[in-house]
Amino acid sequence: MAITVTNQKPAVLDALHTISCTGDYDPMPAIQQTLVDPLLQPLNPNAPASITDAQGADLTGHISDLFLSCLGDTLNVTSEQTVKEVLGQTLINFDQGTRLPVAELFAVQAAQQNKMPAPSPRVLYTAQADVLPAAKALLAGSGEASAFFASVAYTFHPDTLGFWFQSSAAFDGFKTWLSQQTQTMASALPPATTKLLNDFTALSLKGLTESLLVRKDDCDANDEHSFARVLVHMLMNYVEQQRARASQQNTAMDAGVLPFTIGELFCPRSLVLVNVEAHARATPAKITGEWNLINQSLSSPVKVVSNTSLSKLTSLPRAAARAAALGASQQPGQPGSRSAQVAFRKQPPSKLDLFSDITRVLRRMGKVAKSHNIFRTTAATFLKANRRNPDDFNKPGRITSVQYMPDLHIYIDTSGSISEENYQEAVMMLIRIAKKLNVNLYFNSFSHFLSQEVMLRTENKSAAQIWKEFRRIPKVSGGTEYTQIWQYINASRTRQRRLSLMVTDFDWLPPSKRQDHPKNLYYAPCSARDWSSMVDLAKRYADSMKHIDPSVRQRLLGMVV
Repeated sequence: MAITVTNQKPAVLDALHTISCTGDYDPMPAIQQTLVDPLLQPLNPNAPASITDAQGADLTGHISDLFLSCLGDTLNVTSEQTVKEVLGQTLINFDQGTRLPVAELFAVQAAQQNKMPAPSPRVLYTAQADVLPAAKALLAGSGEASAFFASVAYTFHPDTLGFWFQSSAAFDGFKTWLSQQTQTMASALPPATTKLLNDFTALSLKGLTESLLVRKDDCDANDEHSFARVLVHMLMNYVEQQRARASQQNTAMDAGVLPFTIGELFCPRSLVLVNVEAHARATPAKITGEWNLINQSLSSPVKVVSNTSLSKLTSLPRAAARAAALGASQQPGQPGSRSAQVAFRKQPPSKLDLFSDITRVLRRMGKVAKSHNIFRTTAATFLKANRRNPDDFNKPGRITSVQYMPDLHIYIDTSGSISEENYQEAVMMLIRIAKKLNVNLYFNSFSHFLSQEVMLRTENKSAAQIWKEFRRIPKVSGGTEYTQIWQYINASRTRQRRLSLMVTDFDWLPPSKRQDHPKNLYYAPCSARDWSSMVDLAKRYADSMKHIDPSVRQRLLGMVV
């Protein structure tokens, strides 16, 4: 889609907003003021700015709707592309070709401002090379807050709203200011909010971060003067005052906003308070561990938000880590730059094509210490006597070595879009491949549920016998959900080491938020039915996965050449 922008003054978006904590909760005016109005500011005041698409349709009045369509539970590829084109032509600092979702536009803007390349399989951001130097520079006054924000965002991609403070003393200064402000409005605050604010002022930010859960979901804690609304309103007001003071006195700010994602910026479910000085003095491993813990807590399906006491985001994972440490003390490949170059097959793959692709991936993964996939090799050697002529030293003997390839774990899509015929065709294909590889299989069926894991022994059995065993295994049915498989694999180191193969029709769209995609998970078509439609769905899936795994096209076994 070609976007045409006329008479627009190139803009820099500012994440600071002050949604009122009184009345009904309505973030739309703040979204309009923060995201939309800067894009429509005219270069010539005598004429309005306009944005049109390739067909000449006026998009000027629909920019806010386009932004909202990029913040749904699943990725809207068309809206993502349109908004990125709009931002690429209206912002001073924006990479239109970024693989990151629109939700992370503030991170992209900050990175472009500091000339930081977009993260990719070949451009990796780490705590040691990026976060630590940026924190030191910000603490010393020689670096920009935007560089620190971009380094954290590009390294860890947390789906939360953050606020940075230069030091624990700076955070104490905010708490003092907060106490003064809340005293003036004490009569209007509900008792529960007053208690939670008092508990908040008892927090310490001497560590790297302090994180809180403030909402169960977007509809929670939106009442007038709720703790979530008051706290965010006060934090934004404080940053705004800090900015005004720094501008008047020509001094550095000691607090700021970290708008990691748009959704969390306007309706945060969690808050992360960041100590820049602690980051500057910490080891890279400690920084990485802290933010990985935050991401782990954010992705946890169980979140408890209390109305009577502060709910810390990382309390459960930290408690589990302490328990694990206590228990331990008591007891003695992937190339990504070719993703855009791979082409889809014009014809369905043969059994030999799939076998070749699976074998290639297994070899790339290398050997493991132990598995059900045994690989024996025989070689001639003079270190061992010849079995037929043991006294003839001129004849070599034979030595057999046993090695283990990664186990093969199959996840078969049994959702409503997969017919019994498709299921049988997929299973028979896998049985033939397993027989050819001479390996056993781990197996799950999945829809929006995941069946129990089963190991199927294929050695010394006919294809008909194996199919008979498959038919005895109950399979789930319903909708389609891939992320449960990602989480299931990532939850076990044993499963992470297996070659996981998802057999599916690709009729699913990934979430708009980033999630960890398993390193050794690959995909295969469930059948040869209507191959052109299967390819279209696979292309759509690959395009919508760019923000999660940009090299996913190379994981589509039997589909690309």
